[in-house]
Amino acid sequence: MADVSHDLDPAVFRSALSRFPSGVTIVTTRSEDGTLHGFTASSFASLSLDPPLVLVCLDRGATCFPVFMAAERFVVNVVTPSHAELATRFATKGENKFAYGSFEFDEQGHPLLPDAAAVLHCGLEQAVPGGDHVILIGRVLDARTGVELPVTWYRGDFLHLGEHAA
Repeated sequence: MADVSHDLDPAVFRSALSRFPSGVTIVTTRSEDGTLHGFTASSFASLSLDPPLVLVCLDRGATCFPVFMAAERFVVNVVTPSHAELATRFATKGENKFAYGSFEFDEQGHPLLPDAAAVLHCGLEQAVPGGDHVILIGRVLDARTGVELPVTWYRGDFLHLGEHAA
């Protein structure tokens, strides 16, 4: 297959991708020294039911990139509308992102959102290069669901389930 990426306008590509609604997650971990780390990801999907695997994509330029590459475990929190502002904070660099959420901790000390639509505790199975991102494949060790509906990301903004897009 020919490489046509040099002809593709990045703005057109980004605009085309924005037409695909996706879920929003906040992915968290704890480094060996106990520091909390996290990022917002809309590139998240189930990969396998047997074994239970999910994937989430992490930007290689993210400040937390080295921590997640070294992490043995991470937590995927499926964001609800009440977490939209928090997800925006986790998508930006700087500041103490964990100062704003109502996080609890699992048995290993990893942060989680108790009121998330779903929480998946994962062991890092594999990290696969993918362009300017790395695909973190996690084996789901434990999962629970909440009562709130998830929020989606569509055309550069949050869209609540049941709302009509502009």
